[in-house]
Amino acid sequence: MKLVCGVGELGIPAMLAKAEHRIVFHAAVYGPFLKSKPHIQGLEKALSRPGFSRLDVIAVQSADENRWTDPFLNALRFGISRQSVADELDYSRSFLGELAGRYPDKVNVYPAGNLPCLPLVIVDDTICFGQYAHACFHAPEGFWGCVEADVEALFSWAESGRVPPGANADEVAAFRLVSECSRAMKCSAGSC
Repeated sequence: MKLVCGVGELGIPAMLAKAEHRIVFHAAVYGPFLKSKPHIQGLEKALSRPGFSRLDVIAVQSADENRWTDPFLNALRFGISRQSVADELDYSRSFLGELAGRYPDKVNVYPAGNLPCLPLVIVDDTICFGQYAHACFHAPEGFWGCVEADVEALFSWAESGRVPPGANADEVAAFRLVSECSRAMKCSAGSC
């Protein structure tokens, strides 16, 4: 496992560019990623790769959709005006809709139906995770961890609802992160 100060230290744009199969974003609001040319170039490179199968994005919608959205956004963008947060949500929604329109067979956007517990970026078998906090420095400036795991196996455990009896502590810890994404995708479809 790797732990760094600030998401920039993880090299996510390069990870995205090298993605071979799957990317999952569960980071609530995507304005900072979507305004970054290296992130956009990495995403485009992955999505245009013939063998790349899917980009799953779990995104918070408007502040009026869930009872938890307004307090969550206050933590996520602590100290930022409500209008600025609404603008960022609109920008994220617009960009993700455009991306899904260009790659309809590869991009799946899921509205967040339950409260996100932490930001996650999964690229193939690499899981990156941060934390939300009521602080004037936002999640990108916090601690970020990165672990390697068999992500597809962990998604299949989440689908089955069962962790194999012989799973070790590292697998269980990684499963919790993947399970957060799996559950969020299910909840957006109304099957929580």
